[in-house]
Amino acid sequence: LHDHGLHWWIPDGQLCPTVPNRSNYIHWIEDLLSSDIIPKTNSNGDNVRGFDIGTGANCIYPLLGASLLGWSFVASDMTDVALEWAERNVKSNPHISELIEIRNVRCSPNTPTPEGLNNGESVYSEEGEGLLSSSIDMPASEDKSYHGPPILLDVVRDGERFDFCMCNPPFFESIEEAGLNPKTSCGGTHEEMVCPGGEKAFITRIIDDSVVLKLSFRWYTSMVGRKVNLKFLISKLREVGVTIVKTTEFVQGQTCRWGLAWSFVPPAKKIISPHVTEKNMLSFMLEVSNLSFRVSVFQQIPGTLLVKGSLQHRDSPLSGLFSSIIQQLEDALRRKFCREKAGANYS
Repeated sequence: LHDHGLHWWIPDGQLCPTVPNRSNYIHWIEDLLSSDIIPKTNSNGDNVRGFDIGTGANCIYPLLGASLLGWSFVASDMTDVALEWAERNVKSNPHISELIEIRNVRCSPNTPTPEGLNNGESVYSEEGEGLLSSSIDMPASEDKSYHGPPILLDVVRDGERFDFCMCNPPFFESIEEAGLNPKTSCGGTHEEMVCPGGEKAFITRIIDDSVVLKLSFRWYTSMVGRKVNLKFLISKLREVGVTIVKTTEFVQGQTCRWGLAWSFVPPAKKIISPHVTEKNMLSFMLEVSNLSFRVSVFQQIPGTLLVKGSLQHRDSPLSGLFSSIIQQLEDALRRKFCREKAGANYS
Protein backbone atom coordinates (compact mmCIF):
# COMPACT_ATOMS: atom_id res chain seq x y z
CA LEU A 1 0.00 0.00 0.00
CA HIS A 2 2.98 2.31 0.37
CA ASP A 3 3.17 2.25 -3.44
CA HIS A 4 -0.23 3.99 -3.40
CA GLY A 5 0.88 6.60 -0.87
CA LEU A 6 -1.14 5.03 1.95
CA HIS A 7 -0.29 4.47 5.62
CA TRP A 8 -2.04 1.32 6.78
CA TRP A 9 -2.02 -1.24 9.60
CA ILE A 10 -4.31 -3.92 11.02
CA PRO A 11 -4.23 -5.96 14.26
CA ASP A 12 -3.24 -9.62 14.30
CA GLY A 13 -5.91 -12.07 13.16
CA GLN A 14 -7.80 -9.62 10.92
CA LEU A 15 -8.16 -10.30 7.20
CA CYS A 16 -5.01 -9.20 5.35
CA PRO A 17 -6.16 -8.37 1.81
CA THR A 18 -4.21 -8.93 -1.37
CA VAL A 19 -3.85 -5.42 -2.77
CA PRO A 20 -3.63 -6.32 -6.50
CA ASN A 21 -6.88 -8.30 -6.32
CA ARG A 22 -8.63 -5.42 -4.55
CA SER A 23 -7.25 -2.95 -7.08
CA ASN A 24 -8.64 -5.09 -9.90
CA TYR A 25 -12.11 -4.88 -8.32
CA ILE A 26 -11.83 -1.07 -8.03
CA HIS A 27 -10.77 -0.72 -11.66
CA TRP A 28 -13.58 -3.01 -12.83
CA ILE A 29 -16.09 -0.73 -11.13
CA GLU A 30 -14.33 2.20 -12.78
CA ASP A 31 -14.96 0.53 -16.14
CA LEU A 32 -18.63 -0.02 -15.28
CA LEU A 33 -19.10 3.62 -14.31
CA SER A 34 -17.37 4.93 -17.42
CA SER A 35 -19.28 2.66 -19.82
CA ASP A 36 -22.38 3.82 -21.67
CA ILE A 37 -24.33 0.64 -20.89
CA ILE A 38 -26.61 2.62 -18.60
CA PRO A 39 -26.94 6.43 -18.46
CA LYS A 40 -25.23 8.40 -15.75
CA THR A 41 -27.52 9.32 -12.89
CA ASN A 42 -25.01 11.12 -10.68
CA SER A 43 -26.45 14.41 -9.47
CA ASN A 44 -23.06 15.42 -8.02
CA GLY A 45 -21.38 15.93 -11.37
CA ASP A 46 -18.19 13.92 -11.69
CA ASN A 47 -17.93 13.14 -7.97
CA VAL A 48 -18.23 9.37 -7.57
CA ARG A 49 -19.67 8.02 -4.33
CA GLY A 50 -19.44 4.37 -3.29
CA PHE A 51 -20.66 2.17 -0.45
CA ASP A 52 -18.37 -0.56 0.93
CA ILE A 53 -20.33 -3.32 2.66
CA GLY A 54 -18.40 -4.77 5.61
CA THR A 55 -15.25 -2.73 5.13
CA GLY A 56 -13.32 -4.58 7.84
CA ALA A 57 -10.40 -3.34 9.90
CA ASN A 58 -8.34 -2.90 6.74
CA CYS A 59 -10.82 -0.52 5.02
CA ILE A 60 -8.98 -1.46 1.86
CA TYR A 61 -11.54 -0.57 -0.82
CA PRO A 62 -12.27 2.98 0.36
CA LEU A 63 -8.56 3.68 0.85
CA LEU A 64 -7.72 2.47 -2.64
CA GLY A 65 -10.71 4.10 -4.31
CA ALA A 66 -10.06 7.45 -2.64
CA SER A 67 -6.30 7.45 -3.26
CA LEU A 68 -6.34 6.12 -6.83
CA LEU A 69 -9.47 7.79 -8.19
CA GLY A 70 -10.60 10.44 -5.72
CA TRP A 71 -13.86 8.64 -4.95
CA SER A 72 -15.77 9.22 -1.72
CA PHE A 73 -17.08 6.31 0.35
CA VAL A 74 -19.40 5.24 3.10
CA ALA A 75 -17.78 2.15 4.67
CA SER A 76 -19.99 0.03 6.93
CA ASP A 77 -19.17 -2.52 9.62
CA MET A 78 -20.24 -3.36 13.15
CA THR A 79 -17.51 -5.14 15.11
CA ASP A 80 -15.67 -2.92 17.56
CA VAL A 81 -12.28 -3.96 16.22
CA ALA A 82 -13.21 -3.34 12.58
CA LEU A 83 -14.72 0.08 13.29
CA GLU A 84 -11.81 1.20 15.46
CA TRP A 85 -9.09 0.16 13.04
CA ALA A 86 -10.93 1.35 9.95
CA GLU A 87 -11.16 4.78 11.59
CA ARG A 88 -7.47 4.63 12.48
CA ASN A 89 -6.49 3.76 8.92
CA VAL A 90 -8.59 6.59 7.51
CA LYS A 91 -7.16 9.14 9.96
CA SER A 92 -3.64 7.92 9.16
CA ASN A 93 -4.17 9.23 5.64
CA PRO A 94 -5.27 12.85 6.14
CA HIS A 95 -4.98 13.64 2.43
CA ILE A 96 -8.06 11.44 1.77
CA SER A 97 -9.70 11.18 5.21
CA GLU A 98 -12.48 13.62 4.32
CA LEU A 99 -13.56 11.30 1.50
CA ILE A 100 -14.33 8.31 3.75
CA GLU A 101 -17.11 7.94 6.32
CA ILE A 102 -17.05 4.90 8.62
CA ARG A 103 -20.64 3.93 9.44
CA ASN A 104 -21.59 1.72 12.39
CA VAL A 105 -24.31 -0.75 11.39
CA ARG A 106 -25.35 -1.08 15.04
CA CYS A 107 -26.53 2.53 14.94
CA SER A 108 -29.13 1.67 12.31
CA PRO A 109 -32.68 2.12 13.66
CA ASN A 110 -33.84 -1.45 13.02
CA THR A 111 -30.71 -3.34 14.00
CA PRO A 112 -31.65 -6.21 16.38
CA THR A 113 -30.49 -5.94 19.97
CA PRO A 114 -29.82 -8.58 22.65
CA GLU A 115 -33.42 -8.18 23.81
CA GLY A 116 -34.47 -9.98 20.64
CA LEU A 117 -33.09 -13.34 21.71
CA ASN A 118 -36.40 -15.17 21.47
CA ASN A 119 -37.35 -14.30 17.91
CA GLY A 120 -34.73 -16.42 16.18
CA GLU A 121 -33.04 -13.42 14.59
CA SER A 122 -29.35 -12.64 14.83
CA VAL A 123 -28.12 -10.86 17.93
CA TYR A 124 -24.96 -9.08 18.98
CA SER A 125 -23.01 -9.65 22.14
CA GLU A 126 -21.75 -6.86 24.35
CA GLU A 127 -18.28 -7.56 23.00
CA GLY A 128 -19.47 -6.71 19.48
CA GLU A 129 -19.34 -10.10 17.80
CA GLY A 130 -19.78 -8.25 14.57
CA LEU A 131 -21.09 -7.89 11.13
CA LEU A 132 -21.60 -11.51 10.28
CA SER A 133 -23.04 -12.96 13.49
CA SER A 134 -24.98 -16.16 13.01
CA SER A 135 -28.51 -16.97 14.11
CA ILE A 136 -28.73 -18.36 17.62
CA ASP A 137 -31.63 -20.76 17.14
CA MET A 138 -30.64 -22.20 13.77
CA PRO A 139 -27.23 -23.76 13.09
CA ALA A 140 -25.67 -23.05 9.71
CA SER A 141 -26.24 -26.64 8.58
CA GLU A 142 -30.01 -26.21 8.88
CA ASP A 143 -30.62 -22.54 8.09
CA LYS A 144 -29.25 -21.47 4.72
CA SER A 145 -30.73 -17.97 4.74
CA TYR A 146 -29.00 -14.86 6.01
CA HIS A 147 -29.96 -13.83 9.56
CA GLY A 148 -27.28 -11.27 10.27
CA PRO A 149 -27.43 -7.52 10.77
CA PRO A 150 -28.65 -5.09 8.09
CA ILE A 151 -26.56 -4.87 4.95
CA LEU A 152 -27.98 -2.03 2.85
CA LEU A 153 -31.56 -1.54 4.03
CA ASP A 154 -31.62 0.46 7.30
CA VAL A 155 -27.97 1.39 6.77
CA VAL A 156 -28.41 3.54 3.67
CA ARG A 157 -30.14 6.70 4.84
CA ASP A 158 -33.24 8.27 3.34
CA GLY A 159 -32.42 10.28 0.24
CA GLU A 160 -28.86 8.97 -0.10
CA ARG A 161 -27.64 8.17 -3.61
CA PHE A 162 -24.58 6.17 -4.57
CA ASP A 163 -22.89 5.32 -7.83
CA PHE A 164 -22.11 1.80 -6.64
CA CYS A 165 -21.81 -0.57 -3.73
CA MET A 166 -19.12 -3.21 -3.39
CA CYS A 167 -18.56 -6.16 -1.09
CA ASN A 168 -16.06 -8.85 -0.23
CA PRO A 169 -18.61 -11.19 1.40
CA PRO A 170 -18.05 -13.96 3.94
CA PHE A 171 -17.41 -16.84 1.55
CA PHE A 172 -17.94 -19.78 3.91
CA GLU A 173 -20.76 -21.38 5.89
CA SER A 174 -18.50 -22.55 8.72
CA ILE A 175 -15.02 -21.89 10.05
CA GLU A 176 -14.22 -25.55 9.34
CA GLU A 177 -15.04 -25.05 5.67
CA ALA A 178 -12.79 -21.98 5.57
CA GLY A 179 -9.94 -23.94 7.14
CA LEU A 180 -10.24 -26.70 4.54
CA ASN A 181 -9.83 -24.29 1.64
CA PRO A 182 -6.16 -24.44 0.54
CA LYS A 183 -6.56 -21.15 -1.36
CA THR A 184 -7.47 -19.21 1.77
CA SER A 185 -4.12 -17.77 2.75
CA CYS A 186 -4.84 -14.27 4.06
CA GLY A 187 -6.24 -15.06 7.50
CA GLY A 188 -9.38 -13.43 8.75
CA THR A 189 -11.77 -13.55 11.69
CA HIS A 190 -14.92 -15.65 11.98
CA GLU A 191 -17.03 -12.56 11.30
CA GLU A 192 -15.08 -11.72 8.15
CA MET A 193 -15.14 -15.21 6.65
CA VAL A 194 -18.28 -17.03 7.85
CA CYS A 195 -22.05 -16.58 7.96
CA PRO A 196 -25.03 -18.98 7.77
CA GLY A 197 -25.49 -19.91 4.13
CA GLY A 198 -22.10 -18.48 3.20
CA GLU A 199 -21.67 -16.05 0.34
CA LYS A 200 -24.75 -17.40 -1.45
CA ALA A 201 -27.06 -16.28 1.37
CA PHE A 202 -25.19 -13.03 2.00
CA ILE A 203 -25.26 -11.85 -1.62
CA THR A 204 -28.87 -12.99 -1.96
CA ARG A 205 -29.68 -10.56 0.86
CA ILE A 206 -27.87 -7.79 -1.04
CA ILE A 207 -30.05 -8.63 -4.06
CA ASP A 208 -33.20 -8.51 -1.90
CA ASP A 209 -32.14 -5.14 -0.51
CA SER A 210 -31.42 -3.84 -4.01
CA VAL A 211 -34.97 -4.70 -5.09
CA VAL A 212 -36.21 -2.23 -2.47
CA LEU A 213 -33.52 0.43 -2.91
CA LYS A 214 -33.34 0.10 -6.72
CA LEU A 215 -32.25 3.48 -8.11
CA SER A 216 -30.50 4.50 -4.88
CA PHE A 217 -27.47 2.87 -6.53
CA ARG A 218 -26.41 3.01 -10.14
CA TRP A 219 -24.55 -0.30 -9.85
CA TYR A 220 -24.79 -3.02 -7.19
CA THR A 221 -21.70 -5.25 -7.12
CA SER A 222 -20.14 -8.05 -5.11
CA MET A 223 -17.22 -10.40 -5.20
CA VAL A 224 -18.15 -14.10 -5.57
CA GLY A 225 -15.87 -16.94 -4.52
CA ARG A 226 -17.56 -19.99 -6.08
CA LYS A 227 -18.67 -20.29 -9.68
CA VAL A 228 -21.62 -22.50 -8.77
CA ASN A 229 -22.92 -19.66 -6.60
CA LEU A 230 -22.37 -17.18 -9.41
CA LYS A 231 -24.75 -19.14 -11.64
CA PHE A 232 -27.40 -19.26 -8.92
CA LEU A 233 -27.08 -15.52 -8.23
CA ILE A 234 -27.39 -14.62 -11.92
CA SER A 235 -30.63 -16.63 -12.07
CA LYS A 236 -31.85 -14.84 -8.95
CA LEU A 237 -31.13 -11.46 -10.56
CA ARG A 238 -33.10 -12.43 -13.66
CA GLU A 239 -36.03 -13.39 -11.44
CA VAL A 240 -36.17 -10.03 -9.66
CA GLY A 241 -36.15 -8.10 -12.93
CA VAL A 242 -32.85 -6.23 -13.04
CA THR A 243 -32.15 -4.40 -16.29
CA ILE A 244 -28.58 -5.62 -16.74
CA VAL A 245 -26.12 -8.13 -15.27
CA LYS A 246 -22.36 -8.02 -15.77
CA THR A 247 -19.69 -10.46 -14.61
CA THR A 248 -15.93 -10.66 -14.69
CA GLU A 249 -13.16 -12.90 -13.36
CA PHE A 250 -10.32 -11.85 -11.07
CA VAL A 251 -7.26 -14.12 -11.01
CA GLN A 252 -4.36 -13.24 -8.75
CA GLY A 253 -1.78 -15.88 -7.86
CA GLN A 254 -3.55 -18.93 -6.44
CA THR A 255 -6.85 -17.11 -5.89
CA CYS A 256 -9.71 -16.93 -8.38
CA ARG A 257 -12.78 -14.77 -7.75
CA TRP A 258 -15.66 -13.47 -9.85
CA GLY A 259 -17.20 -10.03 -9.94
CA LEU A 260 -20.98 -9.71 -10.17
CA ALA A 261 -22.73 -6.43 -11.00
CA TRP A 262 -26.35 -5.52 -11.67
CA SER A 263 -28.50 -2.46 -12.09
CA PHE A 264 -32.13 -1.33 -12.19
CA VAL A 265 -31.30 1.75 -14.27
CA PRO A 266 -32.94 1.47 -17.72
CA PRO A 267 -30.22 0.81 -20.30
CA ALA A 268 -29.20 3.57 -22.65
CA LYS A 269 -31.05 3.33 -25.96
CA LYS A 270 -28.88 2.63 -28.96
CA ILE A 271 -29.98 2.85 -32.58
CA ILE A 272 -28.93 -0.22 -34.49
CA SER A 273 -29.16 -0.12 -38.25
CA PRO A 274 -31.79 -2.67 -39.38
CA HIS A 275 -29.49 -4.20 -41.99
CA VAL A 276 -26.77 -4.97 -39.42
CA THR A 277 -26.98 -8.55 -38.21
CA GLU A 278 -25.55 -9.35 -34.79
CA LYS A 279 -22.90 -12.04 -34.95
CA ASN A 280 -22.52 -14.50 -32.10
CA MET A 281 -19.24 -16.39 -31.91
CA LEU A 282 -17.93 -19.23 -29.80
CA SER A 283 -14.22 -19.90 -30.01
CA PHE A 284 -12.20 -22.51 -28.16
CA MET A 285 -8.86 -24.34 -28.26
CA LEU A 286 -8.29 -28.10 -28.44
CA GLU A 287 -4.97 -29.48 -27.16
CA VAL A 288 -4.07 -32.92 -28.54
CA SER A 289 -0.58 -34.48 -28.47
CA ASN A 290 1.20 -31.12 -28.13
CA LEU A 291 -0.82 -29.70 -31.04
CA SER A 292 -3.24 -26.79 -30.67
CA PHE A 293 -6.41 -26.52 -32.73
CA ARG A 294 -8.65 -23.44 -32.72
CA VAL A 295 -12.31 -24.02 -33.54
CA SER A 296 -14.69 -21.10 -34.08
CA VAL A 297 -18.46 -21.33 -34.46
CA PHE A 298 -20.30 -18.31 -35.82
CA GLN A 299 -24.01 -17.61 -35.91
CA GLN A 300 -24.27 -15.34 -38.95
CA ILE A 301 -28.05 -15.23 -38.93
CA PRO A 302 -30.51 -17.06 -36.65
CA GLY A 303 -30.47 -20.75 -37.53
CA THR A 304 -27.25 -20.61 -39.59
CA LEU A 305 -23.92 -21.71 -38.15
CA LEU A 306 -20.47 -21.38 -39.69
CA VAL A 307 -17.74 -23.63 -38.30
CA LYS A 308 -14.09 -22.76 -38.89
CA GLY A 309 -11.05 -24.63 -37.69
CA SER A 310 -7.32 -24.02 -37.90
CA LEU A 311 -4.19 -25.82 -36.79
CA GLN A 312 -1.94 -23.43 -34.89
CA HIS A 313 1.20 -25.33 -35.99
CA ARG A 314 0.90 -24.79 -39.73
CA ASP A 315 4.17 -26.64 -40.49
CA SER A 316 2.77 -29.87 -39.02
CA PRO A 317 2.05 -32.73 -41.46
CA LEU A 318 -1.39 -32.99 -39.83
CA SER A 319 -2.40 -29.56 -41.08
CA GLY A 320 -4.00 -30.90 -44.24
CA LEU A 321 -5.70 -33.74 -42.36
CA PHE A 322 -7.26 -31.33 -39.85
CA SER A 323 -8.58 -29.11 -42.65
CA SER A 324 -10.11 -32.20 -44.25
CA ILE A 325 -11.80 -33.18 -40.96
CA ILE A 326 -13.29 -29.69 -40.56
CA GLN A 327 -14.53 -29.77 -44.15
CA GLN A 328 -16.20 -33.14 -43.55
CA LEU A 329 -17.80 -31.75 -40.39
CA GLU A 330 -19.18 -28.75 -42.30
CA ASP A 331 -20.52 -31.04 -45.06
CA ALA A 332 -22.19 -33.36 -42.54
CA LEU A 333 -23.85 -30.44 -40.71
CA ARG A 334 -24.99 -28.94 -44.00
CA ARG A 335 -26.53 -32.21 -45.19
CA LYS A 336 -28.26 -32.84 -41.86
CA PHE A 337 -29.69 -29.41 -41.19
CA CYS A 338 -30.42 -28.38 -44.76
CA ARG A 339 -32.35 -31.60 -45.39
CA GLU A 340 -34.33 -31.22 -42.17
CA LYS A 341 -35.15 -27.62 -43.06
CA ALA A 342 -36.19 -28.59 -46.58
CA GLY A 343 -38.38 -31.39 -45.21
CA ALA A 344 -40.02 -29.00 -42.78
CA ASN A 345 -40.79 -26.58 -45.62
CA TYR A 346 -42.58 -29.30 -47.59
CA SER A 347 -44.52 -30.72 -44.63
